[in-house]
Amino acid sequence: MNRSQLVEEIASTTGLTKRQAEEAVDAFVGTIGDQIRSGTKVTIYGFGSFNPTARKARTGRNPRTGQPVKIAASKGIRFSPATGFKADLNSKKAAAKKAAPAKKAVPVRAAAKASAAKSTGRAAATRAVKAAPAGRASKAAATKTTGRKAVAAKAPARPVGRPPKKVAAVVKVAAKRAAPAKAAIKKAVAKKVVAKKAAVKKVVAKKSAPAKAAVKKVAAKATKATKAAKSTKAPAKSTRAAKR
Repeated sequence: MNRSQLVEEIASTTGLTKRQAEEAVDAFVGTIGDQIRSGTKVTIYGFGSFNPTARKARTGRNPRTGQPVKIAASKGIRFSPATGFKADLNSKKAAAKKAAPAKKAVPVRAAAKASAAKSTGRAAATRAVKAAPAGRASKAAATKTTGRKAVAAKAPARPVGRPPKKVAAVVKVAAKRAAPAKAAIKKAVAKKVVAKKAAVKKVVAKKSAPAKAAVKKVAAKATKATKAAKSTKAPAKSTRAAKR
């Protein structure tokens, strides 16, 4: 069984989606790896324990040349199954499940006779249905459908699978680990948005400043021109009054 098959099996037995089951498997493997790297032993009741191992630096020999070779220090992991897990593997029930019952060999002549009897029985049934009137055929069909509905009503509904406590705990750990990363991403996005808005405002202010100054200059010139025109028109009125 590979990783994808394990994810599908967990999803089918616990009722989770494939994505949730995959996250649970990743969180399970990640937590065990982190604990083993830190040097702590991980024990799962009823399954086994993962023990970290360490080998010191030593000198070995090349099997071909026989020369001494320096071997660096290394870390490893050792899995020891639980006693209950061993007992389950070696129990008679597990052996009975593995050994499927062999089918009895049927002679060729007997098989041919059985298939011929089935075919003749089916042909006779079809003939009887064709020969029967429409009312009887409808009644037979109605009884078949009612029988199926009754069987379906009697059949109990399949219970929705609930994830076990271990899987739920693993999912919670994964959610807790993902929460700070999501918060950091949101903060970074918010900072970038604020910086972009401030830059846009600065650019708009720089571009609009010369346009506003030009508008003010034009307005000032227009006011000056209107004042000059009014001042030139005033003496003309006084000359007209003198003539009169």
